[in-house]
Amino acid sequence: MSADPLDAYAQIRARAALGAGLHVVQDDRPLVIKPASLRRGAAIPPREWLYGVQLVRRYITVLVAPGGVGKTSYSVVVALSMAGGRGLLGDWVHAQANTLCCGLEDPEDEFDRRVAAAMDHYNLDDEHLAGRLFILSGRERRLVIAALDADGMSIAYPDKDALIRLIREHNIGFVVVDPFVNSHELEENSNPHINAAARAWAEVADATGCAILLVHHTRKGALAGDVDAARGASALINAARVALTLTAMSPEEAESFDIREDARRLYVRLDDGKANLAPPAGKARWFHLASVALGNATPAYPHGDNVQVIEAWEAPDVWKDLSDADLNAILDRIAAGNEQGQQYSASRRGRSNTRWAGNIVMEMFGVQEGQAGKVVAAWLKSGLLVEGEYKDPVTRKAAQGVTVNHSKRPGS
Repeated sequence: MSADPLDAYAQIRARAALGAGLHVVQDDRPLVIKPASLRRGAAIPPREWLYGVQLVRRYITVLVAPGGVGKTSYSVVVALSMAGGRGLLGDWVHAQANTLCCGLEDPEDEFDRRVAAAMDHYNLDDEHLAGRLFILSGRERRLVIAALDADGMSIAYPDKDALIRLIREHNIGFVVVDPFVNSHELEENSNPHINAAARAWAEVADATGCAILLVHHTRKGALAGDVDAARGASALINAARVALTLTAMSPEEAESFDIREDARRLYVRLDDGKANLAPPAGKARWFHLASVALGNATPAYPHGDNVQVIEAWEAPDVWKDLSDADLNAILDRIAAGNEQGQQYSASRRGRSNTRWAGNIVMEMFGVQEGQAGKVVAAWLKSGLLVEGEYKDPVTRKAAQGVTVNHSKRPGS
């Protein structure tokens, strides 16, 4: 088989068309077993993390996300971070690494637009990236890491050896594959097939010492941290050292952060899908999709292009803007009850809505309902607000209301 990747792939396709058998790449080295080294901790080198705790040399990381939430924008900015040695999204870059972006879906021009927009947004100069960022365009020539043999049973690895050679030749330390599904010609719902494709990528990572990010789609309705929502066979997630999910902000999260519904999908959260549970919204890692004008207007296209660039975003913290004096002023109002002498309620459901304690928070400090709800819920949990039964002076019936436990007031 020719060492040139294009010739190798062409030969394989030609043989398949003729119905001839293909040579399936096998490891001809003898199997070896040996005694365990029993090295103690200090003698074992640490894992070679490249980017935060997301990318590590000789392993694959999988990023799963539904369409339209910014997974390509995220991978491009991570690639620029690695190539430039600067953590643009707040993650620590342990070591600068030449970076290869395998764009297997969009034309090269689209990749150029995304890079140009990100460079403008983050004020990156050419000198930061020159000779450090590489691209392999799937529109010019398909990249096939694994494919079925002509017999329909065996699996061949048409481009694996050539890709290893190119990665070594250009001293690549980080590879983005976007999307993973376009890097192979196997059955997406078959665990043996996807395991073979994922293993091939892991072997590329191991042979070259690079970290690899495989970008993958989810099924519809994916939840934050739910890697099981990845499209196709589960073998891909099982093969990954790290599995991340990128999901759009939910309506409930938007309400709690005072984000308008029409802007909600510009905010996305990143979660470690291999952790036990996704953190609550207030502690999740959030990003915003900013729109960057390229300034490439022409007479035919007078508005030019606007491209989304992902940036770190910190969720608003209502507590950060409220002093002890502010909080005690709210508690004074709640303790006093309303004008009719009724206690405020812990709930905003039904008839209690007008007497909800959160209305006082909203009225006095201009926060939205979701944020006010967080304050009331926290006070109830801590015991600062105590819910109990009292006699309503208006209805003269038993009702539920809240009182203030003054011993737990802020500053006391």
